[in-house]
Amino acid sequence: MTQQDVSLDHVTKRFDDVVAVDDVNFDIEQGKFLTLLGPSGCGKTTTLRCIAGFETPTEGEVAIDGRRVNDLQPFERDTAMVFQSYALFPHMTVGENVAFGLQMQGIPETRTAADGGATATRSGVGTSLRRLVSREDSEEIDTRVSETLELVELPGMEDRDIDQLSGGQQQRVALARALVTEPTVLLLDEPLGALDLKLRKNMQVELKEIQEQLGITFVYVTHDQEEALTMSDEIAVMNDGRLEQLGTATEIYEEPASEFVADFIGETNLVRGEYREDAKGGVIEADGTEYRVPATEGADGTVSFAIRPEKIRLGEEAAGLANRFEAEVIEEIYKGNVGKFTVRLANGRELSLDLQITDRGEYLSAGNDVTVGWKPGNAVVLTR
Repeated sequence: MTQQDVSLDHVTKRFDDVVAVDDVNFDIEQGKFLTLLGPSGCGKTTTLRCIAGFETPTEGEVAIDGRRVNDLQPFERDTAMVFQSYALFPHMTVGENVAFGLQMQGIPETRTAADGGATATRSGVGTSLRRLVSREDSEEIDTRVSETLELVELPGMEDRDIDQLSGGQQQRVALARALVTEPTVLLLDEPLGALDLKLRKNMQVELKEIQEQLGITFVYVTHDQEEALTMSDEIAVMNDGRLEQLGTATEIYEEPASEFVADFIGETNLVRGEYREDAKGGVIEADGTEYRVPATEGADGTVSFAIRPEKIRLGEEAAGLANRFEAEVIEEIYKGNVGKFTVRLANGRELSLDLQITDRGEYLSAGNDVTVGWKPGNAVVLTR
């Protein structure tokens, strides 16, 4: 039987009259990377905070490793969290920051008694923060800090001051501080948001590699669709506090469950019209034009279909396709390896399409007449 590290059972969170999270259900298998994805205000961060213990659900239950945790404080849950702001202690070194979580967990300080024996171990919560993380006799802490810093590619930087680090290095320290405690679940609230684009893309790959290497369950919050598609085993798309769709990156992108998901994940063309079926499959009539689509169970009356820009063929590649139309290029954006175009069909419908540029001089300009088309199976019928 598959173990669920995180389970949300009909979780709702209200702030007075505002419903921030609305009846959300999902399970996360042990060792999986799940991303909560959606626009600002969709409820993804509040959902993460309910898992972390910073918010208590108004209704429903949160379980971690099979244990109900609604009434437990954050430090009583087997989780760790990485914040967007990193929340590092500026007066501590790198090593002291990373070691802090272990001390809060109660990794013992072993002192030598007068008779040569070991004294009783105790947590140093009452001592100052600097004393708490600068014990010279805690070899276990030193070893684990060193190993974790090596994991995040900061070897030998224990004595470096925080203000001497770049943004990317500070992000790695924050990650190391969370990982060193070996939590069942690591929670990450847009941790790459402050990084520049190139470093952000590098860290996406590194985070996924670390997660796979350690086998720890990650729950990651972001509004960046590309980030979610790059890293996730599963993606939970949220909108207005509700879970729109839960699935793999491929399922979310290729088989969106609603107009919102289709429009939010990547780029797409949405066409709304009247659905019917004939001997060849599904048909949606819009703008006085018939578009062939897959026959879809549950589709009836007014529905939409989505077709991704990269699924639309041009010129000879469109010949013989069931959906084939004459069009005019009305806008073009050159992006080096890809040309992004807007074309207008004879019925006035505008569509976006992408052209992979493989040869020099192979390009279209505004005003060119073209033939465009797509396979019916590349369109997705959306009933909600």
